[in-house]
Amino acid sequence: MLAPALREALSDPGDDTTPALDKDSELAGALWRVTGKADEAVAVLESVFARAEQNAWSWWSVARAARTTALLGPAARPLATRLRAALDDPAQAPAAVEALTAVAEPDARERIALAAAALRSAEVDADPSGACDALEALGADAMTGDHLRRLAVLAEGDARIVRSGVEDHVIHQDNVFRERARALLTTFGGASTP
Repeated sequence: MLAPALREALSDPGDDTTPALDKDSELAGALWRVTGKADEAVAVLESVFARAEQNAWSWWSVARAARTTALLGPAARPLATRLRAALDDPAQAPAAVEALTAVAEPDARERIALAAAALRSAEVDADPSGACDALEALGADAMTGDHLRRLAVLAEGDARIVRSGVEDHVIHQDNVFRERARALLTTFGGASTP
């Protein structure tokens, strides 16, 4: 009974607005949870990724679609090409890294490249928290010596990593990020000083 209502709530296939893209990502996840069938959810997410290409403001919508894709696990492997395309955008990269880790079983070489994309996202203050999630999903095997040095600079360096947001929250968010980066360094066996 619920699945037909979810299908009916999907946006028009030509609607590339941010609210429509975000709604359809949520509906894809709901369809997956209700039906347990990935093919329909994958089709909806493919539509979201395709429509997002037409919207210059869709970077967060792509990240949301990637997070939903990760929920589907290996059944969403057909979306791996879409996820890899999102790696070049620092705002989208952490979610794409997490999704690729969940759906595509990346080899050791690709995992190293994915870690680099996640670190770059934190370094430019695109999605520092998401970068930590992505690095955690990748694990220590994806971290090279250079990656560990970069993470140490993020955790212990002088410059603020979180530089934008609501003024009275920036310092708190930066401190939370640094604590998480330090915890990751400890987990990965890296040095705690840059």
